[in-house]
Amino acid sequence: MQPESILNPEWKRGVNGKVSALYMTPDASFVAAGSGDHDVYLMNFSGKLLWASTTGDDVQSVKVSDDGGFVASYSKDNTVSFFNKRGNEVWASRFSRRVNTIDMSPDGSLVVAGSEDGLVKAFDQRGNVLWTKECQRPVNSVSISGSGSLVMAGANTNKAYMLTRDGRLRWEFQAQSPVVFVYTSVDGEISYALESNNNEFHQISDRGGELSSNTYSQRVLDISVTDDGRYVAIAFSNGFVYYTEKNGHLLWRQSVPGPITSVKVSPDGSLVFVTTVEKAVYILNKKGSTLLNYRFDGPAECSASSAEGDYLAVGALDTVFMFALPKYLEYVVREQVKISKMIKADEDKRYRPEASQAAYPGAPNGGVNTCRKCGAPILSGRTLCNYCEMMQRRTGSP
Repeated sequence: MQPESILNPEWKRGVNGKVSALYMTPDASFVAAGSGDHDVYLMNFSGKLLWASTTGDDVQSVKVSDDGGFVASYSKDNTVSFFNKRGNEVWASRFSRRVNTIDMSPDGSLVVAGSEDGLVKAFDQRGNVLWTKECQRPVNSVSISGSGSLVMAGANTNKAYMLTRDGRLRWEFQAQSPVVFVYTSVDGEISYALESNNNEFHQISDRGGELSSNTYSQRVLDISVTDDGRYVAIAFSNGFVYYTEKNGHLLWRQSVPGPITSVKVSPDGSLVFVTTVEKAVYILNKKGSTLLNYRFDGPAECSASSAEGDYLAVGALDTVFMFALPKYLEYVVREQVKISKMIKADEDKRYRPEASQAAYPGAPNGGVNTCRKCGAPILSGRTLCNYCEMMQRRTGSP
């Protein structure tokens, strides 16, 4: 039985150009997308397009306030753009060199960007520059805490910086090579920094001290952290995903077919979503088992999920796909429990002295009856398991 094949999108929304960025609000009320044709889109929960607006170049990243009232993006023309709930561009700020990263506070009151010219800039909702941090060398990553009170930045100075909302430096963390990824939890109690050499990943305390450090032999492609900072999903160039505790202790690792394009852990840590060049998204549970997958017509480049992982958006080619997962996950769990019970009953029968007798009503004497399509154990007198029988009725195949 392969229950992972039953997943289907609730809706699809086409965009102009390739989907290059996605973001979903925690309650799944709003989904924002950026495209390779210079556009930013905002959709509601049901897939209705609320507005579309054009920037100066290909959109690299998008972020939405929790209430859907504000959208921030940056594009290849070195510009950060800020839109209101009607899709009007409230302000745009152009940097002298390429913008590498942005983040926005959950209420939309603070936007922070980092660029190749070594600057971290913080903006308010009107586009006023609240403060600037000069890092001397390119800034690769910024992260605003969920409370909106702290800002973390990583730069080619081999340092990670923790700043207050008003731009005051709280601490610096010294690495051995450029810091290419940073993240800080809701309250700033747990922070992370990834440095480029040796793929060394550091866990940092709220005072800037190193709590743990882990080095990986394979190149890190993408990282995703739960909102509270307790769990981390890491995608590697060899097609493996690692799921670790905050101190780097490995809980599980899992490989997926084809090169990985993105990894996303649901904010509550219950699910991990992996998109690949091989035109697929894989949904893994907290133990690393692949529960569901879905194949697209082209490479899946990015994903975003709701706070509880019950809704998932994926960008593949020029289309945004929205998936509602609970009904599929419930089906998978029911089928897994059912199969486990059947296997247990068969084992009980097999090891009894009266092995020739049926272990449960309807079970076959002697060997185990299995589905002729997938090989799953089934009751005697049947030829297909529940899942294969359902799929046969849907497709009309023999």
